[in-house]
Amino acid sequence: MRRRLSPQIYLPALFILAALLAFSINLNSYFISDDFAQIGKVLHRDFSVAWGQAHGGFFRPLFILSYIVDSRIWHGRPFGFHLTNILIHSLNSFLVFKFGLRLFQNLNFPAKSIRAAVGAAAVLFLLHPSHTEAVTWISGRADLLATCFCLVSLWCYCAYVDTRRNAHLIAAIAFGAMALLAKESAICLPLFILIVGLYLSRGRRVLVEFGAFGVILIAFVLLRASFLGSLVGGYGTSQHLNFAPGWIRDRLLEAVARSILPPLPAAWSWFLFKPLQSPLFILIALAILGSLAGAIVFRRRRYDASDRTRQNRLLLVLVILFLSAILPVINLRLSLYETLGERFLYLPTVFSCLLIGYISIIMIHNRTVWLILLVCALGLYSWRLYASNRLWREAAQLTRSIKDELAGSSSQKHLTILNAPDNLRGVPVFHNGLPEALQFFQTQKSFESVEINAFQTLQSPSDENVFHQEGERITLQPGNSLDTFDRASSADCLELLSQSADGLQLKSKPCLTTTDIYFFSGGKMRPAFER
Repeated sequence: MRRRLSPQIYLPALFILAALLAFSINLNSYFISDDFAQIGKVLHRDFSVAWGQAHGGFFRPLFILSYIVDSRIWHGRPFGFHLTNILIHSLNSFLVFKFGLRLFQNLNFPAKSIRAAVGAAAVLFLLHPSHTEAVTWISGRADLLATCFCLVSLWCYCAYVDTRRNAHLIAAIAFGAMALLAKESAICLPLFILIVGLYLSRGRRVLVEFGAFGVILIAFVLLRASFLGSLVGGYGTSQHLNFAPGWIRDRLLEAVARSILPPLPAAWSWFLFKPLQSPLFILIALAILGSLAGAIVFRRRRYDASDRTRQNRLLLVLVILFLSAILPVINLRLSLYETLGERFLYLPTVFSCLLIGYISIIMIHNRTVWLILLVCALGLYSWRLYASNRLWREAAQLTRSIKDELAGSSSQKHLTILNAPDNLRGVPVFHNGLPEALQFFQTQKSFESVEINAFQTLQSPSDENVFHQEGERITLQPGNSLDTFDRASSADCLELLSQSADGLQLKSKPCLTTTDIYFFSGGKMRPAFER
């Protein structure tokens, strides 16, 4: 008799295959933005980025260690770095499935329904269109790793609750420490342990377990501070300690929306900008509230009080887990309309996807209807994920072409760039990393200095800019009114006179003859002066 293949073998393989298909469009995409600074230094045996002192003030040694491993295998080929991201994401999707099964196992539903709901949650997580930044951007790996270690830690903790074996608790604490060393957002893990422990009826014992994780967290904070020389680090106190009620409210609403929905069409901003003044928004809000009221009435008729109490308990646990995961990143920027900042939602969407799967088995008992709705949801997610991945591929094509053009056409060792593409509709291009791209990722020309006067937000790679010189005065005007210049400053050979929506005004200095000057327009880096 032929033995059946174990689900522990074929399920991970299915997740890997699905992830490779979903993100295959960017497997060979080039490096982007921060990739150049971090991976470039690792390739040249400079590991200072691991300790946060040389790039951005982030203490993430395990994250950088993964780059070191990749660089030994793949050297400077981006394919291998992208492959690693995709494999970690597929593993995380499988871990969502395993952790969800443990949380849902004592529910008063058939085992097949529970597996279907958890499987749906895991696949929604795999194809979630808000995961493009974390998976497709190689520098988003910190979120992938932190989430992976958090999920393994929770899985080990659940095994400890079931078996009472101290080895499982030690493993949970060890993986929790690894999550912190991958990214600081894992500071919410002790809260996860407390919430899950209370749900699994650990009673007062959970306080001891919570305390053990708390000790690890305190040790990490002190270790991190000793390397960074600052308790906060990262984006600084103005960002991380901004707890203005209006700011927190807006970030929370955006996080809730983007943990379920893909980036919204930019055309919707007209009625979401001031929602209470928009009849359309009010109509949509009333429709949502009406649907929620109808769902509550429907559930009261279908289930008795004891069933609803059990359901509410897990619903509350998942909501609190989601909010706990949002807490470390609630101060950071997120866009409703672009991919910008969505990597901060990677860990929280573990619980939003499980919540969607759980609500689906509570509200929908007809298997055919359930399958139709799941297929529709996965179809929407897949379509929007593909669209987002295409945008990331365009941005990667832009970084490669700019790097090659500057390296191949410049004749001087000093380079001045009027406007470097900052991002393409929220996807980073050279928000950071242009000097490092020319330093580490090309051998045609050795540059002694690379200066950038301004960074530009692009709506399309082919957006034009108008360059004009009159005497010592230089102007650069965007052809697309939606393109904006940011972080403008003077350089050694060009003095910034003004920055406005109409463009840049600069004044040339005598040293301009010793440097090559370029400006970006129409998808290319163009020499400002013919020599």
